Amino acid sequence: MIRINLLPYREAQRAQRGQLLVLALIGILLLAALLYYGIYSIFSARVSAEQQKVQYLQGVTTQLDKKIASIADLRKKRDELLSREGIITDLQDRRDMVVRLFNTLAQATPDGIFLTKLQQTGNSITVDGYSQANNQVAAFMRNIEASKIFAKPELNIISKSKLGNEEVGQFTLQMSIRTATTTNKSGASAQHKDTQP
Repeated sequence: MIRINLLPYREAQRAQRGQLLVLALIGILLLAALLYYGIYSIFSARVSAEQQKVQYLQGVTTQLDKKIASIADLRKKRDELLSREGIITDLQDRRDMVVRLFNTLAQATPDGIFLTKLQQTGNSITVDGYSQANNQVAAFMRNIEASKIFAKPELNIISKSKLGNEEVGQFTLQMSIRTATTTNKSGASAQHKDTQP
């Protein structure tokens, strides 16, 4: 007996192939979606890790900025304290300057010289006086140059004048005050400590 298949088998095969193709496309799309999701999650994890690093670095930067600002404030306060200390030290050094100035001036003045006026302007001192002879003025200038307080004596005016019945020389002398350095002061204080029993 012969059997004849009257069903359209080719159309069934085409429908089956179409279903397989649709299933394959759906599988490829699902695989692509999974692959895309995996790549997206990896990159989003990296981005979030980098954002955390950036936030951490920003926090550290703000802390360092605060520390730098506090260091700048400390430096400013230190400079202010050093300037105050310098002013106090300068005032302490100048406290007995007038006594040392007059004492040295009295020691440097030779016999035969009479001082009539002393004027100080900053570190410059002008002295007016009378002398019995010109060599006494020269000795006075040498004594001033050799002293530890005065420096650079300059004779501005010398003229003949009468004081009572005597003929004397009238002079004006200008000199400057030496500024003592810190090293000399510290060396002097160390030497002073060594000499004490």
